[in-house]
Amino acid sequence: MSSPTSAISADFPRGGTPDAYRVLYRSALPAPGDSRPTAVDHWPAWTVVDLRSPREFATRTHPLKSDGIVVHQISLLSDAEVAAPNQGARLADIYHGILTNSGERLVEVLQVAATAPGPVLLHCAAGKDRTGVAIALLLRTAGVEPDDIVADYLSTNEHMGAVLARVTRFAPELGRTHPNDRDLRGAVPEAIEGVLAQWDAHPGGVHAWVQSHGATDETIRLWTERFSK
Repeated sequence: MSSPTSAISADFPRGGTPDAYRVLYRSALPAPGDSRPTAVDHWPAWTVVDLRSPREFATRTHPLKSDGIVVHQISLLSDAEVAAPNQGARLADIYHGILTNSGERLVEVLQVAATAPGPVLLHCAAGKDRTGVAIALLLRTAGVEPDDIVADYLSTNEHMGAVLARVTRFAPELGRTHPNDRDLRGAVPEAIEGVLAQWDAHPGGVHAWVQSHGATDETIRLWTERFSK
């Protein structure tokens, strides 16, 4: 079974056909026995950022961890937040909570993306919410326009059938019911639009926001240059 994976090209900010050099991948949870994703040029990625909670990490050894591949574990939601059913909770509120409670960890993701060997793969469980917010931060920091970021986020909906099947397979290990309300809603444009609006409304924009959570000018420069190369 192939992990639902999207490759984001260094050519993304300018639109058009992605070139052969890719710097950033996102996906649902990789699993043992996955076949190589057809949309990427280099697999597995040299650097993996796993955004799941500690309990999710502990379910099994990461399937991509091997010689030469480094897996960074950076939780954007706590075990309690992951286990909560969130029935009726707006995705916009959940995403706002990530910005409020995990800003420093989002900056950790930025630091890894800027400095670790590429390409870099980001994933959580479904590859939609935690991964969606983290990818949006990387794209906006690199100067990608909000409309393009929203379109990339919404492309997750093209794969939701496969994503739901994959997450359901791991539901007993996560200690929660799947598919839950948050999963079934898929990618909701208003949720990521609220995130982007919050960054853009911050005095000085997204660069000042990440700096207020610990990012340096050098990290921002390195990431922007890597993505736009």
